Amino acid sequence: MNPVALRIVVAALVPVVIAVCYFGFIASDRYVSESAVVLRSGNQSASNFSFGGLLPVSNPDTQDVLVVSDYIASMEMAQHLDEMFSLRDHYSDPSLDYISRLTSGSNDEEYLEYFQGMVTVKYEETSSIISISTRAYSPDIAHKINREIIERSELLINRLSDRIVEDTLQTAREELEGATANARSISGRLSRFTSENQSINPGTDATSIAGLISALEGKLAETRARYTEKSAYMRESTAEMRALMNRMNGLETELQRERLRLSNEQGVGTAIEKYKPLLVEEELGRQRYAAALQALEAARVESQTKKRYLATFVQPSKPSSSTEPDRVIDAISAILLSFLLYAIFALFRAAIREHIDFAI
Repeated sequence: MNPVALRIVVAALVPVVIAVCYFGFIASDRYVSESAVVLRSGNQSASNFSFGGLLPVSNPDTQDVLVVSDYIASMEMAQHLDEMFSLRDHYSDPSLDYISRLTSGSNDEEYLEYFQGMVTVKYEETSSIISISTRAYSPDIAHKINREIIERSELLINRLSDRIVEDTLQTAREELEGATANARSISGRLSRFTSENQSINPGTDATSIAGLISALEGKLAETRARYTEKSAYMRESTAEMRALMNRMNGLETELQRERLRLSNEQGVGTAIEKYKPLLVEEELGRQRYAAALQALEAARVESQTKKRYLATFVQPSKPSSSTEPDRVIDAISAILLSFLLYAIFALFRAAIREHIDFAI
């Protein structure tokens, strides 16, 4: 047989034989479990749907989607699933074909790379749906892996969401605690002030004293007028005149005492000077406390809008038959690839030979 024809026959038959033998008889069946989840935030209605109610229209932040995707493909997830289902032993089972199975005794990095090839995460921007596909050599294992991935992802989102809520509320809570402590401090100072000065409200006391002074001045003026009137025809030694004189002296003494009480350093005037700043502080403290309460309530509302939920849109399926490998498609692809490689090699070889002949 012509050498060229022989090479063509070999290039055509060998890949076909290898592909048919491997994909037809050797390749191990893989089972695929599929699910779909969607990220929602606290300000989105659970009843928002589009396309006749078939797809939710939630728009979670891309960052949250990347967090979920990276977590699913992380070493933490791979090791957790291995602890749960002995996944490393399952993927490296000697009964599987050599090409498909995980190398026995593989290290963590090799296991992670293999695991990432068996788990697929896709994000559809138009519908905001995250599709999760898990592959295993047992339908039960594939289903369990998918279900556990969703549960762990929900825990992750809940943990991150709770952290966001806590961070949002923490500052408001600290401000409320400070406002409460300030209000209690001012209340204590007011209580000590009233106890030390034996007065509930120095302002009211000052008003009362001023009224008393005004009354005493009126009585003193009236008594003086009567005294002046009677002194015109009565002697000062008479009992009535002496009584009027004593009354005037008593009124003057009482008036002087009340005036001194209102004006001296330890009197009502000084108490008012100390009391008014306390009233201002009390009012400011009351306003600060009310503002802190309002800020805390606003922070609670805002934290709910920032809260994230991972809702399962499609529950993990339990495959009844293997869907991978697609033996016909994969075999044809392998054959076409081998022909393509052979064509590239033949062109490369012909170019080299032409170059050599041209040089000679």
